[in-house]
Amino acid sequence: MNRNDLAPSDNSLDDARQYQQTIGIDGWLTRDYRYSNPVFEAALGRRVEHLTRPVWLWIPSNGEPQLLVHEVDVGRFPADSPDITPYGNRNQMVAGLKSALRGAVKVAMEYSPLYELPRVGRVDAGTVELVRSLGPEVVSSGDIIQYATERWTPDQLQSHFFAVNALDNILKQTFKYVGENIRWALTEHDIAEHIRGKFDRAGLEFDDGPVVAFNEHSSDPHYDPQPGESAVIRREGWLLIDLWARKKSESPGQRNISADITWTAKLGKPPSSKHLEIFDAVTGARDAAFELLENRVLDGDNPQGWELDRAARDVIDKAGYGEYFVHRLGHSLGHEVHSNGVNLDDWETHDTRTVINGVGVTIEPGIYLPEFGVRSEMDIYLGEDGPEITGNRQSEIVQIETS
Repeated sequence: MNRNDLAPSDNSLDDARQYQQTIGIDGWLTRDYRYSNPVFEAALGRRVEHLTRPVWLWIPSNGEPQLLVHEVDVGRFPADSPDITPYGNRNQMVAGLKSALRGAVKVAMEYSPLYELPRVGRVDAGTVELVRSLGPEVVSSGDIIQYATERWTPDQLQSHFFAVNALDNILKQTFKYVGENIRWALTEHDIAEHIRGKFDRAGLEFDDGPVVAFNEHSSDPHYDPQPGESAVIRREGWLLIDLWARKKSESPGQRNISADITWTAKLGKPPSSKHLEIFDAVTGARDAAFELLENRVLDGDNPQGWELDRAARDVIDKAGYGEYFVHRLGHSLGHEVHSNGVNLDDWETHDTRTVINGVGVTIEPGIYLPEFGVRSEMDIYLGEDGPEITGNRQSEIVQIETS
């Protein structure tokens, strides 16, 4: 069976078992303690509130999933949860694990050898030692996580389109708002508050952000404008806006997909030759990465995350600005805006996970000079017909008239 032919379903437990059978893993053991491992929630397919003790989910490749839950937390789980084995003390917990894992030779956990992929490495060394002491070999669950929890269902894809279309409209409206109200000495924080208000009215929810960065503040990739400290947006200057959100959930178990975009604009006079040079280098790197992804996917040879980062980084290196591209090319896009699938990364890590069909990622190269920074971010979904840019692609610098 071709792993790319495994269609995402609404049941991540079924997807996990199906995938494990293709790669020879006996089971996936995911563990959470006080919400330190969001993968547990994604695998279970819901958030269970007020869990206070370690909780384990065992998903065998052949067999029914099982939960191992402390007695004080058993009542938190709804009736349609996997079968629950309660435990009261540590010895009972270890005995429950031993019973569940009996006969398993190779078990996947949120473990990353040598901490190569921090997004995967969610369990501590002691937990891995405990499981190993019971007999199985512990391997990384990174690929299982992606197949089981990060591929979008048709409903999730539609939720992403809702979010990215809303963000595109809000961004366009915000640039216009800045130009029309420039005389009021609005700050970066004022504009961020304006955007947050539009999110709510558009039916979007968000965890943090957005980035609204004027002039040299745009050189900070994660600039966060604060009240009383943010810059006034003047009639002449450079503006970067990075905004992300997802459609508001209509039910507790709904996991809508985020959208995440970044555009840049010039206020006042037209962009300088330096602005244009940096913008062209960044968008050229962005488009080179997308072209590689498109060609490889259509050839049936999906690339690994690091390869796309390298394609974009080579363009920026060739333009002479490699030292100013200080972060990975892009990240996994899911319910969390920075999700748990493959990252496009050969800089912060060397991500060897494949960019598989059914997942979403961002492509967002940047060059950050001391005086200003440029980042161009677009969202990509790998559908049946190849990769798709789901929102608008910035092809020229937005000009904001301020006279």
